[in-house]
Amino acid sequence: MGTLDPLKTTNDKFYYTLSILMSLDVQRSLFVLYLFQLGITQGEIGVLQSFLFFSSVALEIPSGLLADRYGRKYSLALSFLGLFISGIGFLLFSDFIPFVIIFCLFGASIAMGSGADRALLYDNLLAENRTDEYPKIVSRARAIGAVSLGLSMLLGGVIQDAMSWNSVYIVFALSKLFGAIVVTFIPEIRPPTIPHYSSTTSSVRTNVTEGVFIALVRFFRSKNGASLIPLFVGFALFELSTVPLFIYGQPFFSTLGLEVQLIAGIYAAVEAISTAMFIAAGYICSRHSLGVIAFSTTIIVTSLLFILSLDVGIIASTACFLLIMSLPAIYETSYETYIHENVESRIRASCVSAANLINSIIIGTSYTLFGGLVERYGFSLTLMTVAACCLLGLFGVCATLRLSR
Repeated sequence: MGTLDPLKTTNDKFYYTLSILMSLDVQRSLFVLYLFQLGITQGEIGVLQSFLFFSSVALEIPSGLLADRYGRKYSLALSFLGLFISGIGFLLFSDFIPFVIIFCLFGASIAMGSGADRALLYDNLLAENRTDEYPKIVSRARAIGAVSLGLSMLLGGVIQDAMSWNSVYIVFALSKLFGAIVVTFIPEIRPPTIPHYSSTTSSVRTNVTEGVFIALVRFFRSKNGASLIPLFVGFALFELSTVPLFIYGQPFFSTLGLEVQLIAGIYAAVEAISTAMFIAAGYICSRHSLGVIAFSTTIIVTSLLFILSLDVGIIASTACFLLIMSLPAIYETSYETYIHENVESRIRASCVSAANLINSIIIGTSYTLFGGLVERYGFSLTLMTVAACCLLGLFGVCATLRLSR
């Protein structure tokens, strides 16, 4: 019987700790309701979310290049600090214009951490010859993160009920400041700069002396890199059908007559179920291809969105919402694993940032459209529209799998 390598065990534990800190978010299930009580309208919230995503777009590629050039830990620390300042901003301001700046900073902070954590994990595993463990470890980390997010959202509801809205954002800000401190202790192992593609016939050759940006451009001009772009678009269309719903689910359940504490409980339940999905994702992704997983989850989520649009009552609506929000955990794990298997270490964070850039452009646009559709036509027609977008995402996945043959 073999013995556990203490270094490997320690590295894994550090990554799990990072997942907890990144996911800790006591305001996540309540911030829309908080903005409502400040007098911010539903349409304005849609605009704010668009600002958040477009600010994330502006920094996606630069943040990835920075993480690849100077280190993923540096990028993650800046991400935590930006979120800390954003939390302070929620405490200090109550008008729409200041919140535009706050949401832009929030989006920029998300971009700084976008992909850096997974790139950090994959390269640590690559240096230890353990990349085959990536789906298992990342799914376990996501499960731990889902528990952290679920409990923190539930805690947010309790804090708001027992104390005040300000207390919620004080706890949020302090948790992110603590995260910035802790991330400095996480190890970062940089493997040798060698191509690490699943296709040995790739035409890309990375010169050690060339810049990260040039290497990234060269990669996406190759067949292997170009084949990933339809996948990025397809997954973004899938996310378009779930991410805005996570935000607008708060007023959706409010219109059904649910109290703030019950809504916080539903969002905590989302993370609890997502935990189980992430745990299962490691097993499922190691036995089924991206194509099978993408097709299955897309069809199920599309069907559930259609059912949710039919005004089926509180219990059925809650059940559909819980499944729509948690099933993407399996698709996301398979999607990210596929990307890492087809990208070399030197541009790993930058490539993930490029994927997130496409995701942010599509999702950012969808927030304004989602908010406008809800205000003008109601939730029913809006949900049918996003269900159609979800189904369209399959064409991108099919194109990538066909081009990569």
